[in-house]
Parts: sequence; structure tokens; C-alpha cells
Amino acid sequence: MEKRKQRAYKELNRLSLNLKGEVQQENDTNILKLADGIGRGEVKCINFDDGLFMMEFNVHLKEDTYLGLVSENDQSIYFLYCFEGDCFYTAHHNNHLVKLNELQTAIIKTTNGFTGGLILKPNSDITLNLLRVDVKTYFEKHNNNPTFIAQKFKSFLSELNSKHHMVHLGKMNLDIADYIKKLGKAKYADSLSELLYFEGICVLILASHIEQYKREISGVVNPTKLIKRELVKIMDVAKHIQENPEMCFTIDKLCLRSSLSAAKLQEGFKFLYNRTVSDFIRNTRLEKAEALIKNTDMNISEVVYSVGLTSRSYFCKIFKAKYKCNPKEYKSKLNIRMSSEVSEQHD
Repeated sequence: MEKRKQRAYKELNRLSLNLKGEVQQENDTNILKLADGIGRGEVKCINFDDGLFMMEFNVHLKEDTYLGLVSENDQSIYFLYCFEGDCFYTAHHNNHLVKLNELQTAIIKTTNGFTGGLILKPNSDITLNLLRVDVKTYFEKHNNNPTFIAQKFKSFLSELNSKHHMVHLGKMNLDIADYIKKLGKAKYADSLSELLYFEGICVLILASHIEQYKREISGVVNPTKLIKRELVKIMDVAKHIQENPEMCFTIDKLCLRSSLSAAKLQEGFKFLYNRTVSDFIRNTRLEKAEALIKNTDMNISEVVYSVGLTSRSYFCKIFKAKYKCNPKEYKSKLNIRMSSEVSEQHD
């Protein structure tokens, strides 16, 4: 863990040459706090053992700021995702600016004397997720790793590493947006469960980048004609449902909230969540109900009404379809398991 922190600290110190500030440590995470003179916000950096670095930018700058990403001897591949704000990539050999639009992915690979970096624009909030894979370090760590995943990832890295200079701008990716929201709530600490959860989200972000890249270079088109503004509205509707599962939802009410037609609403939910609107509402209520059964002393009837349902028999039917037992059995099994864990701790 200490070596990880040292490498992350070094990475942020290099970054602070352009993005002025002070590197601090909070909850086992290295953070660059911006100096008042250039803006506000912070950059988090975490180094994983196998050559993977994660940087999370949450900044608001007062002027254009250049961040060098790659040097002449760099053997890294960068996976970028602009969640919010105005970001550009520039390659020094041609000074051409490439804009990273909000919710858009980008993969950058440079070698053989090519250098480049990011330009962060002022006067707006910028949220940017950057994953850097140090190809040399990864290969050294996994040189004798025969596992299928390691070999597949090495093959993918070799494919990208063979390119002299590559900037692949992907389409909008809302899966990564959801992962970044979860990342913002996750803690990176010495606790095994927290470490695994945090690293797991980072791996999911990387996997989503790779999946999209493979799909796009194969010529697979985006399976929806909805535009970004419409998809963002649908995400807002989904968030509204998740935060208020007890409310009475109808298609008409949700269309009114989103200013979208019923057809676009259904298409968007199918594209983003692989569910119809009704399925999404039902699944949200079931997940909320499961959490209430796990974490509260509510009886089943109280749980039913707390998630916006009125029929206990209907609730038991759909709960059993999802969790393979009725709510009462689920709660009993949970109590038995908790009692067993308590007994083991006292033994």
C-alpha cells in the first residue's frame, strides 16, 4: 500500500508543475488541492500494482491550463472520459486541437517522439476521469501470468502499443457516467472490501472503454437514434424513480417530466438499462424493498407500502421471482446467517 501511495504522490507532483497546488493525503488517497490563484478543486490519484493509474479531476480553473500527458519515452495508453466541462487534447507534432465532448470517451497512444497533453478550459466545472496503463510495467508484472484475462489484456495492449500515434474519439458512453458517480461515493482505504470495491469500479470503467473501442472499430453503430440531450433527460427520470420508489409513476407523468414522447422514453430505457420503463420501476422497488428487509426492523406489510405498492400478495410474487424465495423466507435466512456470524465472532 505504501509503494502505491508513493507512486501516486510522485505522479501528482509531476502534474503540479502545470496545475499549481499542494499534494496532500486524505483517507489513504493522494490529492492535489489547487492553489487559489489558478482556481478551485482537486485531483485524486491512485496507483494500482499492475501499472494502472487512475486520476480523477474535479476542478474549476481561471485560465487555460495545459497538462502534459506523454513524454518522448512514454509507453502509456490513456483512457479518458469527460463527464463535465470543456477539455481538449493537443499533439505537439501538429498542434491540432481535439475536443473531448461531455460523456465522450477517448483513447490516446503516442510513441516515437510524439508528445501531447490536455488543455482544460476556464470558467466551468470540469470532471474528468483518466486511466493510464503503463504498458511496460503491466508486461513485467504479467510476463508469466497464464490466466486467460491477463493474456487477452496483454494482446489488446500490444495491439494499441504497436501504433505510433493514435487518438480514438469514442461515442457517448453513459455506463461510464454511472461508474464515475459510484466512484465519487466509494472510499479508497486499507479495508479489503473498500479496496476491492474501488478497484472493481476502475476495472469496470476500463472494460467499458475497451468494449466500446472494439465495437466501434468493428463498425458496430450506436443502437439508438436518441441524441445526448434526450438520453440525459432519461437518466434524470431514472434517478427520480430510484430516489422516490414510493411515488405513483405513470408513463404520462414521466413523459411530462422529461418532455419526451412515450416512444422515446421506452427506447431510452431499453438502450440505457435494458428494461422497459415498467420493468425499471418494478426492479427499483424490489431492490429498495430488499434493502429495507436487510437493514430495518420493518415488517413485510410496512416494506410493501414503503416502496409504493399496495398488494402484499403481488409484492411476494415478484419478490420471489427475483430472489427465489418469498420475503418472509428471505428475512428468516438473513437472520439465521447474522446469528451464525455473531456466534463465530464470540467463539
